[in-house]
Amino acid sequence: MENSYSNAVEFFKEKKTGENRGVESLILAAFELRTPENVGAFIRLAGNLGIDKVIFIAEENALSTAKIARVAHSSYKHVNFSFVQPSEFFSSIESDYQVVAVETCENASNLFKTKLPEKCVLLLGNERYGIDQEFLNRANQSVFIPLLGNTKSMNVSHAATLAAFEWSRQHWGLEQMI
Repeated sequence: MENSYSNAVEFFKEKKTGENRGVESLILAAFELRTPENVGAFIRLAGNLGIDKVIFIAEENALSTAKIARVAHSSYKHVNFSFVQPSEFFSSIESDYQVVAVETCENASNLFKTKLPEKCVLLLGNERYGIDQEFLNRANQSVFIPLLGNTKSMNVSHAATLAAFEWSRQHWGLEQMI
């Protein structure tokens, strides 16, 4: 059996993957990201899953817009993303959403053994320092990603991908992901 490269747009035309599905019940949020590449990766992830909203918590956006747009690719124009002040984050979320911090912290449960809320904000932290303690205290729950190797840290955009796909698996079921 021979395998050959397929253009992704053409490949997914033939698959039933829930394309153009707007996901209003999952929000991605990131606390004070330091690199435009990670900001762009969050936006692109939202575009991949049809997530309607991404919130970046930062005092100001001093990151390169060109680098963000390059990594986000076509999602840059199609995903609703915004930068909010830390003091405005919780008030910017509708009250029926639960904030789930993806962080290695006390009382965090294994992501893959935890039922994630349907109306969910997945909150991830700064590449070096994680999520601020005040935000952890206000989160409804915390989850960690189990790591089997010697390296016990993960790139924040990779962690966001795992958490968002786990939420999708739980709420859409595997048949929606195939």
